[in-house]
Formats: sequence, C-alpha cells, structure tokens
Amino acid sequence: MNPHRGSRIAGLVLHLLIGGLMIFAGSMKALGLVPEEAKQEMAGSAIADNLVLIGTGELASAILLIVPRTLSLGVLLTSGFWGGAICMHLSQGDSYVMQSALLALTWVGAWLRCPALLSSFRSGASSGTANSPASVVGDPS
Repeated sequence: MNPHRGSRIAGLVLHLLIGGLMIFAGSMKALGLVPEEAKQEMAGSAIADNLVLIGTGELASAILLIVPRTLSLGVLLTSGFWGGAICMHLSQGDSYVMQSALLALTWVGAWLRCPALLSSFRSGASSGTANSPASVVGDPS
C-alpha cells in the first residue's frame, strides 16, 4: 500500500465536503432558491442582483475542485471565491471565521491530495529543478 494513499484520501474527503457545501449553496443561488429574508439582508449590495452569476461560479469552482484532473484550477478558483466571501463579510462588519476556515481547509486538502501543487513553497524547489519556471521558459542559467 502506498504510504501517501491515506493522506490523498483525507484530502479528497475534505474537498468533497467543501465541494458539496459549495454545490448546495451555488445551486440555491443559481436556481433562484435563496430565501427571501437572505435576499433582503443583501439588498444594500450588488450581490443580490448577481446571485445567479455568483452561484454559477461557485458551482464551477466546486466541480473543478473535486475532479482530480482539474484540482489546481479548482483550488485557485475556490480560493478566489472564499477570498471574495471574506471581503464581502468584512465590508459588512459580519464574522468571516467560517469562510476563513473553509479557505484554510481548501489548501490543507490540496496539500494532502497533491503535495506537488505547493512545491514552490519549499526551499530550493525552484533552483535548477526540471519543473522550475526558469527551465520551462528556457533560462540558460
């Protein structure tokens, strides 16, 4: 048995939970099923007018996060989604702890599923390795 299999499964489970939450919430927005009291809370912002667009982006991000082949794009888009949610809550004076936790769990899941996704953060990872940006561009150094 591969020693990294357990961590990959744990990361996938995290992403399935986060993706499931996003699919549920995104579907509610995209299909116009957001409760009326929630819409009234958002009435002062432009979000209420763009719920279908936001929900569609949330759905796409969640699906890309779950599918192994599109993991890196899913992590990028999901991070942007959570960042936007954090900024929105900050601007309204609301708590943003849940969105911050989900952002952190998105990255923990990414690290567990595919540590190479974060390899550029390791010291010496970009110095002369075959996958470094310099070697891809063709830097003669």
